Amino acid sequence: RATITSLVCLLVCLLVGWLYADWSERSLLQFRAMIKCVLPNSSPLEDFADYGCYCGFGGQGTPVDQLDQCCFVHDHCYSMASNLSSCDSLLDSPYVNIYDFRCDSATNTVTCMSDNKECDMFICECDRVASACFGVAPYNVSNNHLSSSLCKSASGGSSSSALTTVSFALILVLKLTSTA
Repeated sequence: RATITSLVCLLVCLLVGWLYADWSERSLLQFRAMIKCVLPNSSPLEDFADYGCYCGFGGQGTPVDQLDQCCFVHDHCYSMASNLSSCDSLLDSPYVNIYDFRCDSATNTVTCMSDNKECDMFICECDRVASACFGVAPYNVSNNHLSSSLCKSASGGSSSSALTTVSFALILVLKLTSTA
């Protein structure tokens, strides 16, 4: 009996892990597809997965340039999504949430579809705004695979103030577009 219970528990854990991995992959693929829409000749995993201090997993210090600021704002947008009452389940995490969007390849623009639920729309808008930001930010090859030791702590200087202004402006745009 203990063996059957253990086997059932193992199967449930494997199933949950498989589902989580599948959603996570699709969610990351959606963000990648948005970036490819805006920047068709880019290689998102190579170009953005380890850029500056904030592009990729984690982040610390002060963003090193405009592109890194895009990632900084994207990270904070995901944090905001995690705090929304409509994003309260495990499946509503920005890293696993699935949403509907459209790519207009003629204009290289992304549109989040109006039939998204509130949480889906918010996360879609986080990704849409970030991909649009990537599209206008200069790419500095020397900031790709940047050593984390070069990510200075944000210490309230003018750089920090400018980042706060940029972050506030982008988040405001995000909020306005997600409620429209």
